[in-house]
Amino acid sequence: MSDIHEAALATLAPPPDRRDEFEVHFQSHFYGNTSAVVEGEADEETRIKDDGGADDERTEAERSREGGELSSALEQLSTRDFQRDDDRLTAFRRKLSSALPARRSFRTVRTPSRGKLDLRRSLREIVSADGDVPSPLLRRRQTVPRKLLLLIDVSGSMKLHTADYLKLAHAAVQGAGRAEIFTFGTRLTRITSALRIRDRDQALARAVAQVDDWDGGTRMGPTLLAFLSVPRFSSFARGAAVIILSDALERGDHAELETAMRRLSARAFRLSLATPLAGDPRFRPATAALRAILPDLDDLIDGSSLTSLTDFILSLARPAPTASTIWKRVS
Repeated sequence: MSDIHEAALATLAPPPDRRDEFEVHFQSHFYGNTSAVVEGEADEETRIKDDGGADDERTEAERSREGGELSSALEQLSTRDFQRDDDRLTAFRRKLSSALPARRSFRTVRTPSRGKLDLRRSLREIVSADGDVPSPLLRRRQTVPRKLLLLIDVSGSMKLHTADYLKLAHAAVQGAGRAEIFTFGTRLTRITSALRIRDRDQALARAVAQVDDWDGGTRMGPTLLAFLSVPRFSSFARGAAVIILSDALERGDHAELETAMRRLSARAFRLSLATPLAGDPRFRPATAALRAILPDLDDLIDGSSLTSLTDFILSLARPAPTASTIWKRVS
């Protein structure tokens, strides 16, 4: 966004006395009337780190406290090491591509029956056959899996689960043709290219090097708005199955979170929140933030274990009642 901002200044060249007006219009256009910068705090801007996909070819070749008490909005930079364990995700990776919800593509493929007439190809065949009318040639629209977008909370309140979430993300990238992975805490980082490396240890090591805000605070609303403010990132969510892996314990005002979830819901085919707090049978979406975003969620599910998460992702193609319907019954 800083590059776009500088380009706008260079091309539009607002005079000094209208610079403030320019800033207001810029924030309104690119941030949907909600800036990712906290007013009066220049150092609170949500930083976005994009792997950019520039090294995709190279990576393809290489093939104890817990709970809400740790949630905060303070930035803390650290690193994380992952230990190798038994790979429980092999079956998930194998089944994922065929289990994702599908959509009809605008591209067509040839079919021997039950399709529409391929007029161009049929006319070409008639010309090549000197006017003889051959059997009709047909085409049908192709069916392709929808995109899968995982947004992983790496803040301190999620530190017991981020290792498993990263392993799940690696399996998703390996198993699905169109999966995108982002981490967020006080910053937003795209790690898809790192996870395209086939060896899990190497992939996680590269992802660790890219993410700077492990186990720090969380600004869920501003980081999701920052994600939506970048057109290329926002396009990843359009028509996709979007899963947010977070406890959704937003500190302070949750207006930005509510705005971000509403905009995500409008773009996504299905918007789901997987929270480890739902692993407790006594869990209810009782916080002000959860109550505010519940109508925008298609699913609010247990994110406390890999078993529950993989089972849910493999069931995304099956219709289910909305989150608000289910939790109203439970409550």
